[in-house]
Amino acid sequence: MKYPLIAFLLVLLATGCKEDDVIPAPLKLDYYEEMYDVQGLDFKPQNRVEYSYDASGRLDRYTFFGFNPDTDKMEEQRHFRFSHEAGRVQKMEGYNMTSTNAYIIYTYAYLPDGNVSKIAEQNLGTQVNGEANFTYLTDSKTVKVTYTYSNGGSFEYEYIYDGGNILSDKTTRGSDLCSDGSYTYDQSINPFASLGYVDFALLNVSTNNKLSQDVNYVSCGFPSYVPDSYTYEYNDRGYPILATTIYKPAEPVRKSVRRFYYK
Repeated sequence: MKYPLIAFLLVLLATGCKEDDVIPAPLKLDYYEEMYDVQGLDFKPQNRVEYSYDASGRLDRYTFFGFNPDTDKMEEQRHFRFSHEAGRVQKMEGYNMTSTNAYIIYTYAYLPDGNVSKIAEQNLGTQVNGEANFTYLTDSKTVKVTYTYSNGGSFEYEYIYDGGNILSDKTTRGSDLCSDGSYTYDQSINPFASLGYVDFALLNVSTNNKLSQDVNYVSCGFPSYVPDSYTYEYNDRGYPILATTIYKPAEPVRKSVRRFYYK
């Protein structure tokens, strides 16, 4: 797991600061709201995700709310609780709003340098468990993640990580190429990267915000909606406050808009 915020602060120190210069504390993501523009619907699907932190500033919970058109209200659907060990996320447990027992549990293992070595997924709902094992190639910027599942399924995700971002990737299943892609980014702060953990799908890995993607889906299934490009508005600290995702023209989802709030 990378620590882009620490690297950013070290760069500032290396370039020199006056004694009276004050480096402001990094902002923490408080919550975001997202709305989708979908063809054929008479309402706009939307959700809200809230984050809370412990006394040490570590993420200890996030809660997902979905819009219920029948009640015309945002209602909690699920939440995740985090536990830490040696300053790192050790476990992540997911709960549905109707249950006091976790329906999914992620546990983490790390290398001595702090990078994630394994994420184990225990799915108590589907009873299909997964495991993601990370290999970091020391002679390049390539990271390989092998996903295996208790039902016999598996695939490998390989990406090139440079400048704090996933620049290109490919997914394979055995000898079959599933997809390959390339990505561009802005130079501003990705608020998800500073949450302090790597998610099972690796959505929190890149330091900056994605601007475009060019992904070639060959086989092994396709995502429901394919994004095409992204635009942002930022606050005076370089954090996005508005992110708009434009989807491929043929998709029923035209765009989605996220509004970010910090504390």
